[in-house]
Amino acid sequence: MWKTLNARQHYFNFMPVSTELLEILACPIDKKEVVYHKDVDFISCEKCDIRYPADRAEGKDVCVKCGGSVEKIKGDVLICSECNRWYPIIDDIPHMLPDELREDI
Repeated sequence: MWKTLNARQHYFNFMPVSTELLEILACPIDKKEVVYHKDVDFISCEKCDIRYPADRAEGKDVCVKCGGSVEKIKGDVLICSECNRWYPIIDDIPHMLPDELREDI
């Protein structure tokens, strides 16, 4: 299901975030290690400018926020090794916002 790479492994040729940065990044909620996952299936709503893992929206063909149309995309993500929260990597930038500042599900 997930293509998992430990943050301490060196995969410079296809990782959007440097291994040095991954070494210091931590989940903003519980401060545990985050693990890089490549090519995760996402649902994206252009109108709301949000994305969320497809497995959390199974059976939904519309945006859960606005009811508009969505598209399936592939994306990279960091997932906390402890609490399993996910943080998308968009345009090579990890979006690591705490829950109260996120606009996804």
